[in-house]
Amino acid sequence: MNNLNTTIDKIAMSEFGIHYYQLGDNEQQWCHDEMVNNKEWLKKDWEKPLWSMADKWKAGLPIYKTYINE
Repeated sequence: MNNLNTTIDKIAMSEFGIHYYQLGDNEQQWCHDEMVNNKEWLKKDWEKPLWSMADKWKAGLPIYKTYINE
């Protein structure tokens, strides 16, 4: 079974409109190179600016910035 929820599959879907396992060898290599060399694909989901406060809360991430008194 092919995992359809991976970074490399997301790249294939966004660039070619089909899943990674359906691509030919050249396209798969292109996706791999894009994943390794493009820092945008390496960002974790919660680092992307479109996460709302509710999404962060559901994921167990801090909602508010905490400040440490020095």
